[in-house]
Amino acid sequence: MTFLYNFGMSQDDAETEKKALDLHSGDKLLCIVSAGEVPLNLLASQDIHIDAADISLPQIYLARLKLNAALHLEPDEAAGFIGYSGGTAQERIRFYKKLKPYMEKEEQQFWDQYPIIFKKGLIHEARFEKYLSCFNWIAIHILNRKKLMRLFEFDDIGLQTKYFDEHLNSGRLRKIFQIVFHPRIYKNRGMDSQGLIHSGERNIAEFFFSRFRNFCTSTPARKNYLLQITFFNHILSEEALPEYLTEVGNQRLKKHATNLEFFHKSITSRLKNTTRGFYNKYALSNVSDWISREACMELLQILGDRSGNHAKVLIRYIHTSPHVPDQSKHILIPDYSFGEKLESQDRYPFYSLIPLTISK
Repeated sequence: MTFLYNFGMSQDDAETEKKALDLHSGDKLLCIVSAGEVPLNLLASQDIHIDAADISLPQIYLARLKLNAALHLEPDEAAGFIGYSGGTAQERIRFYKKLKPYMEKEEQQFWDQYPIIFKKGLIHEARFEKYLSCFNWIAIHILNRKKLMRLFEFDDIGLQTKYFDEHLNSGRLRKIFQIVFHPRIYKNRGMDSQGLIHSGERNIAEFFFSRFRNFCTSTPARKNYLLQITFFNHILSEEALPEYLTEVGNQRLKKHATNLEFFHKSITSRLKNTTRGFYNKYALSNVSDWISREACMELLQILGDRSGNHAKVLIRYIHTSPHVPDQSKHILIPDYSFGEKLESQDRYPFYSLIPLTISK
């Protein structure tokens, strides 16, 4: 089975990047494109310059189409077109025709080949999201839809957590996780095999299950679009929209849109082509899970060499913690306790987080 791209949504919570990187107006950020939510959400909150790089051209096309939708459609139209909220295929086709004049020719040619994107929206045609959608109805049945919907009504995290523990924390879910994330099933179907090169013999199902409770209780469920789409394939209300599609965030995005540039290359290659001190903030997602240990060490060494003093970095990981080369250990200073605090507040708490500061 083939897929247009691996991820329809970035699983990185941009609010965490904001806190970890201490972003301020005028900062220059280098990040990974993924599905676009990190650069778009960050641009919707602050006047910073963002360079987003990725080796996957389809992921860049996806992020650029989301950007164009946010810029040239009404926020509710863009949400429907992208797939966060409802809409018909006919409506999405109409919106797409409206966006085509703003797209590069090669992007138009790419999307014209895949009319399937209009059926449910962009985010639902990715490998990861399509895979989860095969199983979420089972989880809803086990949890009881009526009981599950109650989780999204709380304003208080304490009450939300108490409700989850008393009514939803079912051992039966463990079996679902054992099936969904069984290595022989999950590999290639739910995740590109490259993203699992460091998973080894680890029981991924148990790991994800152990963090599922935090996913449901660490942040207000009624505002967490990642949680809502995982269960229902759409958001439940406008207050759960990603920041770049909210009324205030969308206006900021339009104001700062020229501050965002996309690069079809690796983060390492982009860094090699810049002068020392060009960037002072880095959001590297879980790059260490996707590249070899040697490649990750090279990236971190170049990052340390090319960054000015007090630059900040956030790295996420699921399978393997990034290895800082010996010659850079006195430069790249991790703050593990801060990382744990950030994890406890993240809207997608399946990653471990390592914030680093450049000290020269």
